[in-house]
Amino acid sequence: MALSIERCANEVLGVFTGAVPSADCVKFAVSKGLSAGIIGGAAMVKVPQIRRIIAAKSAQGLQFNMFLSEVVAGTVSIAYFAHNDMALASYAEMFFVLFQNLAILALMLILGRKGGQRKSIVSGVPGLIPHAAGYAFAAMIIAIAPGDFLETLYNCTTAVLVLGRAPQIWGNHKAKSTGELSATTQFLMTAGSAARVFTTQQEGGSSSMVFAFALSAGMNALLLLQMFLYRPKKAKGTVMKGGVRKSTRTPKKKQY
Repeated sequence: MALSIERCANEVLGVFTGAVPSADCVKFAVSKGLSAGIIGGAAMVKVPQIRRIIAAKSAQGLQFNMFLSEVVAGTVSIAYFAHNDMALASYAEMFFVLFQNLAILALMLILGRKGGQRKSIVSGVPGLIPHAAGYAFAAMIIAIAPGDFLETLYNCTTAVLVLGRAPQIWGNHKAKSTGELSATTQFLMTAGSAARVFTTQQEGGSSSMVFAFALSAGMNALLLLQMFLYRPKKAKGTVMKGGVRKSTRTPKKKQY
């Protein structure tokens, strides 16, 4: 792999001297560039969602099972990729997304679905200790699981993601609203999953890995589409300030 990087780097840099790099090296360079971008973006991908929940002190409209399914799938996927000696660059973003999903689940447990149940989020942290211990134990079992069992678990993650996101998609459709879902987060998740389809193919990932990323990209895109379709509509002559609709029309003066 080190020789490939050196060779392709020389070929790509040769463009400045008029040389034309091979198609394989172009794909290789694009894949590595996308991987770096995905990893960098993943460090902040869920931050807009976390900030939105904290600002509203509510997780209204968010399905707990969707984020739980992402935690389960992420934990299993990290263990599976590591067990199969995949390049760290092909799945490093999963660590960032996993930790941020755990933070979202923690906020949902503290605030509840309707929010406003606690004046301080910090006061609810001690109640998370049993949940944290349970997750740590489950993650340890997955990490030491034999290869065959781990592969079976990984093949099930696709179904887990579908079962986790389907209720969110259906709930959005019924309510004609996406609640506190963050459009920025959904856009980044959609773009990242789509890019991972290409990079996983380039890194020699299995067909099940490619399919899982493709399906994830499709469902993320559907959620993003719902956010566009069900976005709040502003009434004429009003603006939104701090979530409150206020009129911009000048009141008529009374005639005396």
